[in-house]
Amino acid sequence: MKKVALFAAVLLVFLAGSALAEPAPQKVVDLANTTLADLGSDKVVVSSVREINGEGRTLAEIKKIDEEWIAAKKAGQKIPLMDELMSNNCAKRLNEMMAEHAFITEIFVTGRAGGNVCQTALTGDFWQGDEAKFKEVFKKGVYLSEVEVEDGKNLVQVSVPVKMKALHVGTMTIVVDVDKVP
Repeated sequence: MKKVALFAAVLLVFLAGSALAEPAPQKVVDLANTTLADLGSDKVVVSSVREINGEGRTLAEIKKIDEEWIAAKKAGQKIPLMDELMSNNCAKRLNEMMAEHAFITEIFVTGRAGGNVCQTALTGDFWQGDEAKFKEVFKKGVYLSEVEVEDGKNLVQVSVPVKMKALHVGTMTIVVDVDKVP
């Protein structure tokens, strides 16, 4: 009987969580397709992405870094690359963008293979290439997650292409505090 009650409780929590997921409000959609999409063409960001893309890291190399990244995070440690990606010129530019827009809580940028190029905070992993926020940008242009509640904040991840003119060279994911969007 206890197993049935536990299963029912877990199922109820799962269904309640699913029912709470909402699409991004129209004000965030509008912001994503204008102001935030424009951030993907920033010269410092584009230059940094092109530099990383030019290094020619293979997917196997990116996945190896990803494994090291995840293992370090689980152990409560950092690998040197983590600090580098939060302090390089691109990361400094991302922090300036955050300072200019009070509704942005985090930004990270990837190259065309999905490996991080720069970021304002530690991401859960290094390789974003297997996630919708990366894949959908290459298919559709701008991608928005559903609203997620984290630390009492209503957040949406907005992913936009990093573009050099018409050439799509990477992605930028911008975490937006919905309640701070004017």
